[in-house]
Amino acid sequence: MLDAKNNEINQLGKSMRQICYASTSTSDHVQLLQDVRDILSEACDFNTVHNISGVLYYADQHYFQCLEGDEAALELLMSKLLKDPRHKDIKVFEAKTIHAAHFRAWGMKYVQRMSSVHTKMREMGFAKFEPQSMSQQQIDQLLQDLYDAQSDESLC
Repeated sequence: MLDAKNNEINQLGKSMRQICYASTSTSDHVQLLQDVRDILSEACDFNTVHNISGVLYYADQHYFQCLEGDEAALELLMSKLLKDPRHKDIKVFEAKTIHAAHFRAWGMKYVQRMSSVHTKMREMGFAKFEPQSMSQQQIDQLLQDLYDAQSDESLC
């Protein structure tokens, strides 16, 4: 479980939602770095306005993103993400009600591929990062690892 002491309770005292998804990048190697930069920039702008927080991880041609915030704001964001041509094969994992934002310190935390998360994936038995094939239990562990990972990027 994520450490509740480090979480910020929703200021209004009401529940928040958490939605995580995985997808496959459609970008070629040349365009990929610019696409990741653009995604992070757009996330910072949108998330700041809509009081959404989250984490993004990219490795082995796959994105994993977890978003936390008000349900209506998340639905708006997900409708945009589902139409984004920079990725395909989108798998949305179980949405959860949460009472505290785990990634509140970041409008969008970005964890580098060669972080402790990469090592943890190998320990789970994955030769490469394939989040679409992960169970909910493995996703929960991935979230903990992403929360614990050092963030090389200071975003929003």
